[in-house]
Amino acid sequence: MTQRLDSGLQGKLTLVCAPAGFGKSTLLGIWAAACEHPSAWLSLDPGDRDPDQFVAYLTASLRSVCTDLGDDVLALAQARPRPSPQAVLVHLINRLALRRGKLILVLDDYQWAASPAVDALLAFLLDHLPAPLHLVIASRDVPSLALARLRAQRQVLELGPDDLRFQADESNIFLNQAMALGLTELQVQALDSRTEGWPAALNMAAVSLAGRSDAEAFIQSFTGSHRLVQDYLLEEVLQRQPPDMQAFLLRTSILDRMCPALCDAVMQRPVGQACLRELALSNLFVVPLDDERRWYRYHPLFGSMLRRRLSDSSDDSDALAPLHLRAAAWYEAHGMVSQALHHAVAAGDTVRAMQVVQGRGMPLYFLEDAEPVLRWLQGQPPAFLDAHPPLWLMLAWSYLATSQHSLMRAPMIGAEAAIERAAEHPAYPTWRAELNAVAAWEAVARGDARTMAREAALALASLPPDQLAVRAAAHCAAAIALHFSGDRSAAKQAYGDVVAMAQACGNRMIAVCASVALGHLQEDDNHLHLAARTYERALQLLGDQPHSVACEVHLGLARIRYEWSDLEAASTHAQKSSRLAAALECDPGLGADALRAQLLLARAATDDAMSVLSLASTAAQTRSQHGGRLAIAQVQVQALLQTGEVIAAAQVAQSHALPLAQAWVLLARGQALQAHELLTTFLEASRATATASEVLRALLLKALALDALDQSDSALEVLEEVMALAEPQGCVRVFVDLGGPMQRLLTQATQGARPRYTALLLDALQAQAVALEPAAPPPATAELPTPNAAAMADPLSPRELQILTLICKGLSNSEIGQQIFLSLSTVKWHNQNIFDKLDVQRRTEAVARARELNLL
Repeated sequence: MTQRLDSGLQGKLTLVCAPAGFGKSTLLGIWAAACEHPSAWLSLDPGDRDPDQFVAYLTASLRSVCTDLGDDVLALAQARPRPSPQAVLVHLINRLALRRGKLILVLDDYQWAASPAVDALLAFLLDHLPAPLHLVIASRDVPSLALARLRAQRQVLELGPDDLRFQADESNIFLNQAMALGLTELQVQALDSRTEGWPAALNMAAVSLAGRSDAEAFIQSFTGSHRLVQDYLLEEVLQRQPPDMQAFLLRTSILDRMCPALCDAVMQRPVGQACLRELALSNLFVVPLDDERRWYRYHPLFGSMLRRRLSDSSDDSDALAPLHLRAAAWYEAHGMVSQALHHAVAAGDTVRAMQVVQGRGMPLYFLEDAEPVLRWLQGQPPAFLDAHPPLWLMLAWSYLATSQHSLMRAPMIGAEAAIERAAEHPAYPTWRAELNAVAAWEAVARGDARTMAREAALALASLPPDQLAVRAAAHCAAAIALHFSGDRSAAKQAYGDVVAMAQACGNRMIAVCASVALGHLQEDDNHLHLAARTYERALQLLGDQPHSVACEVHLGLARIRYEWSDLEAASTHAQKSSRLAAALECDPGLGADALRAQLLLARAATDDAMSVLSLASTAAQTRSQHGGRLAIAQVQVQALLQTGEVIAAAQVAQSHALPLAQAWVLLARGQALQAHELLTTFLEASRATATASEVLRALLLKALALDALDQSDSALEVLEEVMALAEPQGCVRVFVDLGGPMQRLLTQATQGARPRYTALLLDALQAQAVALEPAAPPPATAELPTPNAAAMADPLSPRELQILTLICKGLSNSEIGQQIFLSLSTVKWHNQNIFDKLDVQRRTEAVARARELNLL
């Protein structure tokens, strides 16, 4: 920091502005003592607002370190009748201009002397500042000077609260080295967070902590109500403000953040704009929250002190309720329902809080903002909820909205008992029907299709037409019941209806849930473009609100991007899902692990993929995610086949009863006939129930089986059937993941009806083949000591042995590439590696050396 102050000497002015206790005087004192230039120091107080007195003190201060100013300057300042302060200042400026060498003038606590007359004198001094003089001003307020012009001319160095506050490492040095408190890293972080690096508060905390054995308890209780902090802020800040500003500070302290209009509502008069502007200019412990400086908040300790002072100055808690209710009304009118609920609860107005939660036709928990509702209701005793049966229902819905499905049962029991005790209440049928809707969703969480269908039907039969939000939720549960029961066509139609209905009434949570379910069905039907649009709309509905359902939306988009072989975009969505799940502490599901492993396999990171699958397989044993376990097993088979572990792949496919994976393994073992029979049986038995994506994979495997059985025409017919379905949807990975056999089959289809699509798929397969090639080992440099393969310092890889065999058969590089589906450049690269390892220069020498070493 002292280096920055040194650099400021190149300009006219150094301005250090920060609230009380930020160490302005301490910093400048240390710097001035170490600086090579002499410094005059003038500490100001409220009595120095008189212009004559200000100039007289200024002259005396300069003369204390600059004796060559002479007695004439002092005499002029003290003459009777006095000359004007500006005349004295002119004489002083002229004398200072004759000085050789830099001189620093420090005006400390300038806020006490600031007045229109003194500000004008200071502005005159700056406008005519003599070259040897550098002015330093330390103030709590920003002086009324032409700072914009000085900034444009780069003539001012400014240090503010952000420059002076302690950083985390500085807090640690102060507390544990300077004060020797021996605090843990977490304790230091807690104090640094509570004080936001305010040096005075850290010092007060350190003084209080010295010799205490209960450091943890003290830190947790260290707020603006602490005696030392409260006394300091009262004496140095609050009591120095005029009465109107004190009233503003105290009453607006109930707000977590403030804007002018909100302050006007709380104060019941239009003072917000002027007061906030004054507080900001005065550096009075207000922190701007946006670049436009529309929203502010108080420093945590200052706000805490104000709230304590407000509470102490009020006759009873009822005096605070009107402030909170006015804040609640403003927030609700401006669509900030969570904040409105906070203040309604703080006012102790249960009826108002319930009205806020219910919203204007759309309950807060259906707007993906259930956390504040949950916090409020969890803090209430059961008797309070019993007296208001809808609160039990709110609690159950809030658990659903926050993905805490296992906790829904308890409030459902509480709701049923409370509702039955209120059987004579006019709202009894509506409450009862809403409980049916809650029960339907609790069944959704358990996967109980029969219960969800029954409870949803009961809810829809009794819910009044104007209960749009709950009716949308019940319709969604009914759609899920259709989905679970296997009626996919009816479920798709129902989901579409629910999305439209929920969006129309503003039930965002249900609209998103139905969109995700609809997207799943569209994926299964291989309508990838439609599914992607559905997921994108779900993200738009969610907006910036983090919610666990967004994890599944991003996973859906990642799956689609993977199928399109857009691996970068797939990875981005997968990472977003993972980060969101971690932030919300929710389970992203085994499907997320399966996709992650597929992405790793596509990038030839086989070991990493196997590690992910191993951990997921272990976790699957304790989870009730049947579909997720099958997805993990399917990718395990793919990974094992990719690494040549056919027996292990067969065991996984068999143990999980995966017919398509079993057929894939049979093909890998050369048992094409058995694979064909299995696939034929699968397609005949489940074509009506299997998803379109499953049928697509089954047909591709069948084409490979037919090709392996030398029934090329039939294989190409099946391949054409699949490509007709796959091309409009941009499918790529379903082909690429089948590897070399699919590459050979597609090579035969280059003259077919879809040459451009075939070429695209072959390019993708070639790129994957190159990615899966092992890295070339370093060239052998040692002489081969003995003529046998075992004696080679750097043995040939299986791929190199395959190419060497084809070289010995007399095939050209081009013919080798066509036979094993490698590009010409890749074949040449392998050739060079073979020549280096065999220590030869040409193909004929390589053949001779291979025979000599018995490699063939």
